[in-house]
Amino acid sequence: MNDIYNSRHQGFDWGSFIAGILLVVASFLLLRYPGRGLSAFVFVFGILSILQGIIWISAYVKFHNIFDLSWVTLISAIVDIVIGVLFLCSREIGGLTLAILFAIWFLADSIIGIIFSWHLREYSTGYFVLCLILNIVSLIIAFALLFNPVLAAITLVYLVAFWLMVFGINEIFVSWMHR
Repeated sequence: MNDIYNSRHQGFDWGSFIAGILLVVASFLLLRYPGRGLSAFVFVFGILSILQGIIWISAYVKFHNIFDLSWVTLISAIVDIVIGVLFLCSREIGGLTLAILFAIWFLADSIIGIIFSWHLREYSTGYFVLCLILNIVSLIIAFALLFNPVLAAITLVYLVAFWLMVFGINEIFVSWMHR
């Protein structure tokens, strides 16, 4: 029985603690410098897009004799690489693109939320009305973000910052729980 207990409690988890501290610091840096944070997002997405293009080229090389539609991977590779280079060369275009995609994501989620809230009528009128109202408010916010990309970009940075903070604090707690 002691072996089971000892295997579960092996001391302070320094990895989780350090990761948590770094995530909280990154959160504060994003909150302090949102413009630089957005620029960093654009840079990271640009690099990831180029890497994805290289992966698609590798897939094309491996499978072009096997699959008839393998040319689609080559087109995707070219598009990914062009988008990545565009993001790296023009942070403004990249930031605007990310902001619009973020707003479209909110818009899609809001519409889906409204559609799915209708099934709640069978269970609870009050919950249905509340859910519908919240999703309509979300839809209004989504349109505000869509028509104001600067607001969408700032919102994106702040949401990521708060997520990093929450996740970092959780990691710090986890490091103590492993004692």
